[in-house]
Amino acid sequence: MINLIPMLIILFLFIGGVVILYPRIVILVPAGSVGVMYRALDGGVALDEVVPEGVTLILPWNSVSQYNSRIQVQSLELDVLTSDLLKSKVKLNFQFEVNRLTVPLLHKFVGPNYVKTMVIPEVTSVTREMFGRLSSTQAFTEGINQVVRDIAITADRVIIDKLSPPGLTEVRLVRISAVQLESITFPSEIQKAIEDKLTQAQVSESYIYKLQTAEKEAQRKVLEAKGIKDFQDIVNAGMTENYLRYRGIEASESLAKSDNSKIIMFGTSTGGLPLILGGTSGDAGALIRK
Repeated sequence: MINLIPMLIILFLFIGGVVILYPRIVILVPAGSVGVMYRALDGGVALDEVVPEGVTLILPWNSVSQYNSRIQVQSLELDVLTSDLLKSKVKLNFQFEVNRLTVPLLHKFVGPNYVKTMVIPEVTSVTREMFGRLSSTQAFTEGINQVVRDIAITADRVIIDKLSPPGLTEVRLVRISAVQLESITFPSEIQKAIEDKLTQAQVSESYIYKLQTAEKEAQRKVLEAKGIKDFQDIVNAGMTENYLRYRGIEASESLAKSDNSKIIMFGTSTGGLPLILGGTSGDAGALIRK
């Protein structure tokens, strides 16, 4: 019994120590994250070690800082000035991600607030520089897509060039993968002038469309009239006196063969055609008999 008490005390102390130290010795790195080991008694940040996802056991005096290794999105709203001094407000989004292999260097030389201390200032500076090189027409019309691509490429390059750790070159800590321009806002007077210009352009296009439609309709009517004239010329060329007399005789024969009563009147001229008055009443038959 006497030997059991010290063992129970040791067991309780062990269990209590585990409970107290559990948060310090058991580290869970969630999916999409990486950890950086800091060894308080062995040189500080472990530059050659990246703590992977999952559970990791560490010594109580060490610690692990976690970084999101997924693609992240940050929004910026900036005032920019073009080369012709047009002041505008642009809102853009940029995608970025840390380099999993160099996270220890990022932690040692920049720190967890790298987005505010490193990424945002560089993207802001590059954005203003890109817009400042171009006129308002180039920056906000035909050149806008190229400006956005240049911002992504240049910002990514600047982060590599300016923020490499001391003694190292061409080390990528963070990657800027894409930039999207969300909106552009001009001063109110410029905005109104642009809207008026677009309205006038639409009105002008509608007038052009109406003129083109009217011109096509006129062309259609000319073709239709020409077709009618050609038809009449062809018909008139065949309407000779003998042809008309022949068609009249054919019509008279057809009517004479019908069962209906009719009155046939002959003209005195040599070229005249018989006139046939048809009827179904008995008066017409009586008139013929008389």
